[in-house]
Amino acid sequence: MLHCALGQKFTQRVILCGSRQQTMTLGDGTLVPVHELSGATRLLGGRPAWLFHFAFLTKDRVGSLSDQEYMERNRKISGVAASIVEDGNVSGVMLASSGAVYDHLLGGKRDSAASLYGMLKAEDESRFETACADRGVQLVVPRIFNLSGPCMNKFDAYALSAIIVDVLRGGPIRLRANKPVVRSYFYIGDLFELCVRCLTDESARGSAIRFDTAGSEAIEVGELAVRVRSALSQPSMPIERSPVNPDSEDRYVGDAAGLNVLLARYAVAPLPLDVQIAATADYIRHALGAR
Repeated sequence: MLHCALGQKFTQRVILCGSRQQTMTLGDGTLVPVHELSGATRLLGGRPAWLFHFAFLTKDRVGSLSDQEYMERNRKISGVAASIVEDGNVSGVMLASSGAVYDHLLGGKRDSAASLYGMLKAEDESRFETACADRGVQLVVPRIFNLSGPCMNKFDAYALSAIIVDVLRGGPIRLRANKPVVRSYFYIGDLFELCVRCLTDESARGSAIRFDTAGSEAIEVGELAVRVRSALSQPSMPIERSPVNPDSEDRYVGDAAGLNVLLARYAVAPLPLDVQIAATADYIRHALGAR
């Protein structure tokens, strides 16, 4: 999105940082450098900046590391990212948090990985809230549940992308869940538009804005599979699923109340689910073709 908006000025105005120095290829083939996160403040050189903070080892890494190492790594990442606010000339921060925060705050029982990840995300939020409040920096914290749209990875790890991949590969659609699984999707482009609107709102300067992501409808994955095959012009594609136990539900859906207030305030009209499905499928189709 930023590359489309900034065009040739992208490389002058956007600094990408990660765990190591490398090169990233954008969707149009443009090569951009990725710098080590620890050098971000030096690279800014005192210039005013916004920080978009996505640096974190996600929930899927919990099992591959000891709990102690997982916590230490994420706390180190959080500290390095926060130092950009503490030592740089930052006026706004978007911190991508997670719905897993509620597994920690409310004692959710989804799984132990979600609780540990949620605890660290809550710590990250708290660290940045303090750093930003002390310096009058605008902070926007979307607690992300389920996103649609381009640039997703790990297609087999998420219901929407896994279903789309099954359809694009000719079916059948295979659903592994033997209990009701309810999700609600919000388009990543709408999320970024909303966050940028919040960051540019001078009346909110120095405040912290938190909201959950949620679409206009919550949908069970069986119905989602029906919607996906219809949106991709395969209405009769078979759906395979073991019998469902209705007594146990996996519901991971945000509270849309805060989000809806912001959408109305900034006149952002989010994409409906069927359009989200089509946009996500376009990206996955291109990504699979490039492999």
